[in-house]
Amino acid sequence: MKSFILLALVVIQLALSACAIFPYYSHYNVKDDPQEPAKKPSGAYLASQDVQWRVDWRCRDSWQIDTKAKSANPLGACPKTDNNFIGIGISGGGSRAAVFSAAVLFELQRYGLLQQIDVISSVSGGSFTAAYYVLSGDDPLTTPPTIEGSARPRWDPDVVFPKLQKNLIAKWVRNSFWILHILRYWFTYYDRTDVMAWIIADTLYDTTWFKGRGFLFRDLNPQRPYLILNATNNTEHAGGTKVFCFTKECFGKLQSSIDHYPLAHAVMASAAFPAVFQSVTLKDYSKKGDWYVHLIDGGASDNLGITALGKIVEEKTDLHSRKLILVIDAHKANYGKDPRDPDPRSLLDYYIDSNVIDAYQTLMDELRHGKTDGLQQWLRENNGKLIHLKFDDLEEGYPELYETVTMIKTNLKIKKNEAACLKHAARILVQEKMEELHADPRWKDLIQFPPAEGYEIPPCKLKPKKQQDEPSGDPGKERTGEGE
Repeated sequence: MKSFILLALVVIQLALSACAIFPYYSHYNVKDDPQEPAKKPSGAYLASQDVQWRVDWRCRDSWQIDTKAKSANPLGACPKTDNNFIGIGISGGGSRAAVFSAAVLFELQRYGLLQQIDVISSVSGGSFTAAYYVLSGDDPLTTPPTIEGSARPRWDPDVVFPKLQKNLIAKWVRNSFWILHILRYWFTYYDRTDVMAWIIADTLYDTTWFKGRGFLFRDLNPQRPYLILNATNNTEHAGGTKVFCFTKECFGKLQSSIDHYPLAHAVMASAAFPAVFQSVTLKDYSKKGDWYVHLIDGGASDNLGITALGKIVEEKTDLHSRKLILVIDAHKANYGKDPRDPDPRSLLDYYIDSNVIDAYQTLMDELRHGKTDGLQQWLRENNGKLIHLKFDDLEEGYPELYETVTMIKTNLKIKKNEAACLKHAARILVQEKMEELHADPRWKDLIQFPPAEGYEIPPCKLKPKKQQDEPSGDPGKERTGEGE
């Protein structure tokens, strides 16, 4: 199967290489319309760094879309009485990060904390989950519809995980041979990144696929937290920070409308891993002539999604407010070559040097430590706390589970057992951190303790610990009471 996929990729790269004859599909963003906010209410205000975190979250969660409204601002009637800033940063890591972060969010929901989140900032694989959550609704009877009236996807484990666990790579290869994609690839700017964005929309963010675009930023659910999807600006002479946020502020600099931008393309930009996908391009309408911005994987500039969080919490909060930042980190450190192998080349290395990927992972590893250390120090000095949910905390108490989840490759496909183990890991890690919060008088009022009943997690078949023949069984049985 691996050989077939690799051969297919080579065929696509060689046989479908062409030049653009028709100037289509170079970008999907449109020029800003100053009158647009007065035309229809929009959920796109959630894609902003101007986080209205003082708005009482109970009021926010009861807000409904009025299709006859003339204003895009739903916050006017909500009291600004909340003194808690709560943010979540979600790391990259392909489907491993998508499934793990979704599992963590479901656990936080059991403790009543997810409902209070003010902003979610994500990169790469974590953006699959972040965008889905902010688009989705809990109860079809009380969830506001999208701008055009389409039903929202449901935030439910039985709905979410089957979507996130789909083999997007296999679908990508198959759809690359679809005649329409081939023609676009040959004669326009359409590339393999566009093919994957189409698949992402069809899988996660699309009940209107017949219109060819899926859900837009304006379709975000106003009952949800603010959403910041992060990519890396790979444009020459970009200047300043390399982090590009899919927000009204960044789009405003391009004189472009975030309302009409497809969610799937923003997620694809955040996850456009170098050497696999091409960049996602935006047109810069602020300049005369044709100028563009080229975006690649957000992990190249911030693999935890906390650059935007740090900026917001430092600029928008005050010393008296409580600040809680949770980092959902699906990072795995055991990359590199086998020290016992005299020739570590794989089949892929005959076409692409995998050392480039290892070098990229090494640079991201160094980057993440500096960012978390800096934010944690600032929070300690400013009435705040950082909770870092990471696999490393499993190594001592759950060595077999640690071995299992850190062996999951960074890819846009995942096996059922790998997903099950990630869900167990999320339940264990969140429980430990929530117990710490509950034991701290400063923070215990933020959570519901004991938590609500959790969803049923399938058994996890563990990798044996090194120099150990038999796995220890279900990792969640002792701590969570759930097993086979």
